[in-house]
This record gives sequence, C-alpha cells and structure tokens, in this order.
Amino acid sequence: MILHRLRVEDFRGVTREEVQVPPRGVFVIEGPNESGKTSLMDALEMLLEHKASSGRAEIKAASPVGRDVPVVVEAEFTVDRERMRYRKEFVRGKRTSLEFPESAKVALTGDDAHDYVRDVLDRRVDRSLWRALRIAQDEPIGQVEAGKGMESLRRALDTAAGGADPTGDDTLLTRVAEERHRYLTARRGEPTGDLARSETRLADARTALSEARGRLAELDAAVAEHAHHLAAHSSRRSSLEAVEAEVARLEESGRSVDRLREAVRAAEGEVDRAAVAHDAATRLQRERASLIALRGEAMTRESELRDATEAAARRLEPAENRAGEARAALEAAEDRVTRARRLADADRDARDQARRRADLSGLDSLLETLGSVGRELAATEAELAAIDLPGGTVDRIRAAEASLREAVVRSAASAPTVTVAGEGTARIGEETIDASVGWEREIVEDTVFRVGTVSLTVVPAGDTDAVRRAETTARARLEELLLECGCESLAEAETRERRAEGLRADIAAHRRRRADLLNGDTSEDLARRREALAAAVASDEDAPADSIDNPTVAGEPGDGGSPDPIAEAATAEEELSRCRAEDRSAAAEAQTLRTDLATRGALAAEAAERLRESEEALSAARTITSDDELDADMDRTRRELDARREAAREARARLDEALADAPPELLDNARASLAALVAEERESASAVATALGRVNAISDQGRLGDVAVAEREVEAAERENAALWRRARAADLLHRTLEQRRSEALRSYQEPFHRAVVELGRLVYGRDFDVRLGEDLTILSRRIGDVSVDYESLSGGAREQLAVIVRIACARLVGDNGVPVFLDDTMGYTDPSRRLTMGAVIAAAASTSQVIVLTCDRSRFAGVGGARTHVMRGTGSAPE
Repeated sequence: MILHRLRVEDFRGVTREEVQVPPRGVFVIEGPNESGKTSLMDALEMLLEHKASSGRAEIKAASPVGRDVPVVVEAEFTVDRERMRYRKEFVRGKRTSLEFPESAKVALTGDDAHDYVRDVLDRRVDRSLWRALRIAQDEPIGQVEAGKGMESLRRALDTAAGGADPTGDDTLLTRVAEERHRYLTARRGEPTGDLARSETRLADARTALSEARGRLAELDAAVAEHAHHLAAHSSRRSSLEAVEAEVARLEESGRSVDRLREAVRAAEGEVDRAAVAHDAATRLQRERASLIALRGEAMTRESELRDATEAAARRLEPAENRAGEARAALEAAEDRVTRARRLADADRDARDQARRRADLSGLDSLLETLGSVGRELAATEAELAAIDLPGGTVDRIRAAEASLREAVVRSAASAPTVTVAGEGTARIGEETIDASVGWEREIVEDTVFRVGTVSLTVVPAGDTDAVRRAETTARARLEELLLECGCESLAEAETRERRAEGLRADIAAHRRRRADLLNGDTSEDLARRREALAAAVASDEDAPADSIDNPTVAGEPGDGGSPDPIAEAATAEEELSRCRAEDRSAAAEAQTLRTDLATRGALAAEAAERLRESEEALSAARTITSDDELDADMDRTRRELDARREAAREARARLDEALADAPPELLDNARASLAALVAEERESASAVATALGRVNAISDQGRLGDVAVAEREVEAAERENAALWRRARAADLLHRTLEQRRSEALRSYQEPFHRAVVELGRLVYGRDFDVRLGEDLTILSRRIGDVSVDYESLSGGAREQLAVIVRIACARLVGDNGVPVFLDDTMGYTDPSRRLTMGAVIAAAASTSQVIVLTCDRSRFAGVGGARTHVMRGTGSAPE
C-alpha cells in the first residue's frame, strides 16, 4: 500500500491541512506540539476503519469544539497498482465517496464505497504488518514479533531462506498429534489404548504358544519355521490390506477433488456474471438518485428565491415611502432657510451700523484664524507628502517578511548547528581554531572536523542549497521593498503608515474647520468684505453722532424683542443639512432595494427554468424505467450476487477440505507401496504353505492341533498388533517430522532476519554490534564487542533505537509488498551523537518503502539524507 495524499478538515483542532506524500523515501511532517501531527494519522485510521455514519465516541470527539461542521478526511492511496481517492464526512453530512482516478471504474458512494475499501484492505494489505510498523506517540514502544502473523513478512523471510514452510497451517500438525496420542502417550511414547490392549493380547498368545510348543518338542523346529513364515506373512498381509484401503480412499478423494474444482470454476463464473448485473443496476440507481437530488435542489432554490423576491418587494415599499417623506422634508427645510435668510438680511441691514466695528473686529479675527489654519494645513500636507507610502506597500512588506521568516525556519532546519568547546585546538576544514575561545556555526556544506587523529564529517540535509537560495531571494525581496519606501524595517513602515493615517485625519479636520470658518465663502470674499466694512466704519466715523449712537432699529440682543434672525437662519441651515443627509440615505436605500428586487427576480426566473429542465429529465428517465423497477432490479441483483458468492465460497471450502484430506503426493506413494507389498505377500504365502506341510507331516495326537490353535491366535494378535504399531509409528514419525520441519523453518527465518537487523544496527553501533533472537524473532539481547546486555536491561534510548531498526528491517525485507512505516515523535530518548547514524538507518528504507516521520523537532532527523519535509500550518491545535 502506498499513501499519496492526505487531507483533513475540521478534525479536532486542525482547521485544514493537506499533505502530499512521495511514493518512496522518507517524508517528515514537522510541527510544534498540539499542531495536529498525530491527528493526521488518527484521521487516516478513522477513514479506513469506521463508516461515516458511525456514532462511536472517538468519532464524536474528533469534531471541533464549538463548531457545527462536518469532519472531512480524504486520502489517495494505491493498493496492488489500483489508485483510489477515498473521502468521508463524519458527524455532519455523513457522506462517503470512492473514485478511481487512473481507471474507468465507476465511482462508489455510501456503504458500497466503505465495503469495497475494507474488502480490498482485508484481502490485499497485511493489516498486522500495518499495525506493527507504526510507532504511536501515546503508546509504549514494544518489540515486533516478526515470527507471528504478518503474512507478507513471513513470505519475504521464507523467500530469503530459500524454501517454503510446510507447517504454515497448524491444522495438519494438530490432527497428526491427535492420531499419535490414540496409540502412544504424549510424554514417554509408551503404548496406550488399543495398542496397549493388543500388546497384552499378543503377550498372552505368545505364552500359550510357548506352552504348546513345550508339549510338542519334536515339532518345535517345524512349528518355529512355520511361525516365522506365518508371522512374516501376517505382517505383510496386514500392511497390504491397509495400503489397499488407503489407495482406494485416495483415488476416490482424487475424483472428488476433480469434481470440486469444476464446481468452483462454475461458481466463480456465476459470481462474475452476477457482479456485472449488480454493477449495472447500481449505476442506474445512482443516476436516478442524482436526478432526484438535482430536482430537489432546484425546487428548494426556486422556492427560496421566490420567497426572497417577495421579501425584497415588501422591504422596498417602506423604503420608497421614507424617500418621499425625506424629499418633502427637504423642500420644506429649503423654504425655511430662504425665509430665515431674508429675515437675517433685513435684521443685518438694521444692525449693520451698530455692528460694523464688531464685525470688522470679528472678521479680522476670522482672517487671522483662517491664516493659522491654512499654515497648519500646509505644514500637515507637506509632512504627509514626505512620509506617505503607495497603497498596499505595507501589506507587500509584511508578506515578504513572513516569507523570509518561513525561509529562515526552513534554512535553520536544513543546516545543523555545531558548537566546539573545551581545551586545545581543532581544525575545521582549512581553518584552525582555539577550542577554549568557543566556536559555533551553522553547517551548510560538507565540513570536516579534525581533533588530533580523529576526523568527523558533518553533512547537512540534501536540500540546504535550495533552502539557502530561497532565504536569499526572500531577504532580497524584503530589502528591495524597504528600499523603495525608504524604510529600515516593517515596524518603521507600519509606523509611517499609522502616522500618515493620523495626518490624513488632521488634514480632513483642518479642511472641515476652514470650510466651517469660511461658511461657503472664499478668502477673497472675506478680504473684500473687510474692505467694505472698513470703508463703512470710516464712513460711520464721519457720520453725525446721533447716527452712531443708535445703530440698530429693533431686535437688539438682550432688549426683549423678537428672536435673533441670524440664530434662526443657522438653525434652519442645520435642519437643511440634516434633511439633505436623510434624503440621500433614503434614496440610496430605495435604489439598493430596487436593484436587489430586480436581481432576485432574475435569479428566481433562472431557478424556475432549471427546475423545469430537471423535472423534464427525471420524467423522461422514469418513462423509460420507473423507480420501483430500478429498486426491484437492485434488490434482485444484490440477492443473486450474494447467493452466487456464498455458493462459490462453499465450493472453495469443500475443495480446500478435500485437498487437505488427500494430497496428490500421498496417492503416488501409496500406489508404489502397494506394488511392492503384493510381491512380498505372494512370497510369504508360499513360504507359509511349505512350512505348514512339514508341520502336518509330523503332527501327533492333537498336539499339533494345540500348537496350530495357539499359532492362529498369535498370528491374529500379531497381525492386529503389527497393524496398530504401523499406524502408531507412522503417526509418531509424521509428528516428529512436522515438528522438526517447523523448528527448521523458524531457524531458517532467523538467519535473513538477523542479517537485516545487524546490517542496519552496525550503522549505529559499529562493526562489533550483534543481537540474539528468540524463536518468535524478538530481540533477546544486544552485544557490542564483548559486552552483552539483555533487551529488558537496556536503556530507554537503546530500546527506542532497536525498535526503529527492527521496523526499518521489516520494511526493507517486505519491499514493494509492504505498507508505510509511521514514526510518531521518536528519537526523544536518543542522544544527539546517535541521531545522525539513526538517520542513515531510516534513510536505508527510502528505495523500497514509505517512511513517514512525525516530529516537533526537525533536528532529530537532520541526519536522514534526501528526506522531504512538510511544515504544519498550525491553524489550530490538536492533542498530540
């Protein structure tokens, strides 16, 4: 199995993360604690193991806190050269989809997609190897029991050992052991059961025969000869009968196997035909469901848009009324302003003579204030012109600085930092340094350190040059942007931007104040007005005293007369401004609602047309085949497919059972044994007849008959005993042979597995490294030089290193038939001096396997040559 891509949305604290995984080599996923690295692996496990509709607690716990959104997990992977894109939405939506990007297979959804993937994984992926090669962060690092389960590893070891394990199925060994225990005890191998009773019968018969022979001494020689030939003949006859029965049974079993093979082929053909019919019915039903869903969506949208159009029309009517009222109020305010201005002009004319001096003084003050405001405005505009930045400059500088920070982080991760301290001198490349002064530097190229006769070469990650070039490019871009705007840093640019915003506000305030002071006039108007006032004041000074002493005619402030027309005019002006603002606001709102009404009407018409088209398409499809007919076809083809699959499974089971009971090799051996026994039985029968003739010739007074009776009993007892012993010895021999072959197979596995582990371990511990393996291929002890330490007595760091070495060895042995190796936050117990060599161990699997490393500290895996890195975006937090 090869993982190509993994995408997670709203899984625990991960908002969105997508990872592209190379098909071979070491891939490092880097991120700080609680950035969601482990969540990626948990999400993949949840995608492969659980249905989208599942309500299990761990699935509910994956939903982000405080957000009612679906938990989306999508992965692309290849199993046996078949690439699949698998997606599920958990908690909300609860949808499942399966696509085949590189084939013409029809996409699957729902439980069909889930069942298909589970079937593929169960049949084609070694799930026990998948679990064994993953080191999870929150689980103790245990040993890999390579001798148990993991069929792909067992096949690889068997191929490396150069043979096949005949005891892979324990059923045969169990049956042979049961057969042996019918005749011999389990521990000491002594007769028991029928064999023990046969031994007793044979002993009794032989005793009776010895007594008869004692009474017939003269016939001893003849009887002894006859007994010898009779025993030999009985033994051969018993063997012949047993072999004949076995040959007949095996021949009948062979005929049964041939019939069962034909039945299996026929059943599998029926399964293929039923699968084609079911796939066609499934495709038609999915197409019909898609048409119904499209029609439902069109109906919903048309209804929503129709409701929205009616709501927009309802909102438009009060807005139109408000606009009319605002227009009427504006016209009334304009009339009030006109009347107030006329009253103010009349009052001003009446008051001019009395107020000219005050007006002149006020006008002088106003002109002075305007001059001050103008000078402040000019100074502010000049300052703004000096510091103002083009639009978007700060955002570009901010983006360039973020790119530089990311490049610096990647550069620091790709180049290890080496610190030299102590006493004496050291040579670094062509430079000699004093260690007591101290030396520290990032290593960006292959560098040789020499202390005395010891030489150490530090090799940075393979992508250092590219990362450095990216950092240089990002830094140049930032400096270019800062140079363009004349700033030293982003902080200075942001300060200038904030200052410019403040200056713009000050300029707007100055301009508003100047406009308020001018009140619609210009500076030239005020100057001319002052000249006129000055002339009038001069004329007033030349006028008679009584004209000066009584400058107003009525409405003098404070005299209790009519209200001040100037104040009333100002009030009318303010009301006019308010009415104008209200009129503009009401007109804009009405225009916006009219546009919204027109837009929603057009969208509603378009939705109605789409609804009509979807209904016509659905109606046409139902005219050809009704929904009930599609459902009936689906149920019928599913039942037919299930029945055919069950029939095929039963046929295969019967065939496997028949082959287990009667392997073809047994029949060939039994036929050869039968031919040899037939010839031997004929020879022994002739010898028995000859010996019996001699006994009959010298028999006397029934003593010969007594001996004959005793001999027949011995013959029967021996025949029975010989047959039982043959079966007992055969069962015992077969049992011992199978036990021996199983031990040999396990011992043969140890050599290639031991070789693979030692080859990797010597990269870390040197040429003196070795391990001792148990029968289940777990490590019992580690040896370096003359020092051997039991596995359980090793430090946490050493056990961690051996755990990684064993998993990488398994991945290399299995090769292309394996699964990805997941290392989640390992190397935490490993000291820095060994992380470089452990990096070489991990990199050793790059040519045949995927190794996915999850870490919060990229420097732990800096020694992995050629590793690619994905940095978590850190948009959310998740439990590690």
